Amino acid sequence: MSTAARTLAEAGEDGVLSAIMNVIQPFNTARGQAGLELGPGNDDAAVLTPSAGSRVVMTTDTMSEDQDFRRAWWSDPVEQAQDIGTKAAAQNLSDINAMGAEPAALLISLTLPGALTVDWAENFFRGVIRACSQPGAEHCVIAGGDLGSGDTIAVTITAVGELPAEIPGLPGEPGLRRDRARPGDILTVAGNLGYAAAGLALLEDPAAQLASEDPEHWSADPTVRRALAAQKRPTPPLVEGRIAVIAGATAGMDLSDGLMRDAGRLARASGVRLLLEEGPLWARAEQLTAAAQGLEKDERLALEWVLAGGEDYSLLATFPPEAEIPEGFARIGAVAAPKAGEPGVVAPFGTSTPGWDSLKAEVSPRTSGRAG
Repeated sequence: MSTAARTLAEAGEDGVLSAIMNVIQPFNTARGQAGLELGPGNDDAAVLTPSAGSRVVMTTDTMSEDQDFRRAWWSDPVEQAQDIGTKAAAQNLSDINAMGAEPAALLISLTLPGALTVDWAENFFRGVIRACSQPGAEHCVIAGGDLGSGDTIAVTITAVGELPAEIPGLPGEPGLRRDRARPGDILTVAGNLGYAAAGLALLEDPAAQLASEDPEHWSADPTVRRALAAQKRPTPPLVEGRIAVIAGATAGMDLSDGLMRDAGRLARASGVRLLLEEGPLWARAEQLTAAAQGLEKDERLALEWVLAGGEDYSLLATFPPEAEIPEGFARIGAVAAPKAGEPGVVAPFGTSTPGWDSLKAEVSPRTSGRAG
């Protein structure tokens, strides 16, 4: 039996780590180790050398089976492992981007059932590498992590990024934060709105027995296929954070828990109201009509996906009114002073779903109109 075909329990920790390192090391080497002075498998911890004068940005996120994904969504175990790896990395890379920083390294803690194969673990890391191959993550390496066993799959990734000490021509310390939006600013978004939530709804549709993207099971409509991909293997914008900083953005944050919930967080942090505009958001909903019709629903469900769906990992950003909005960003609203001292989000239409709350969820994974 080949090593790759053996189960994790049969191979043991040393055997699995050796197989994983055969995937990771060529990737890190091809990137010239990119500041990785001491990498995985060499000592008790990794050693990173940041660029001169840069500030370090860190974030961590956990993804759990049956809470964030189901293995049944895939019929091909290779695609399953790679997509789970891609998604786990993408959500962390998106957080680094939302700070206006550049991803530098990932630390990956992976809990796996012993019945999975060594090949599955290798393909998981190939999926991580795929996420790190997107524009904006060209210098990100895999610095190390941990491996354990459990009844279900769980992935925790810590991402490290770098912010330059200064950017010529820009005042102050560059970077994006939630607490600097100002009345009069323009509210914009870069990336998808609602696509991952639409994909989740399609994958969780009880009429769909397999999470297959084969045209025999799913509509050939490109919107439907894009929605499925957005949920299973997202490709968030990873250069737009730095683009926003250079363009003079006043504030920004990652959209992972839905537009309404995350916009509310930015509004409260900045002490402002965010006024969402009907036209741009309805236009986004109309893009998802085919997915809603696939579930025998109408555009009202599509609008709910746009407002309350998550896991698109897009970038919400505010710009001064005199700023030139960079390519890739689209206006969706404006920033105003708080009314009666209360910050928040004002939408021209109501939504019954405020967004995803991981600690209040009663349905798994992230179902019932919510993703991410």
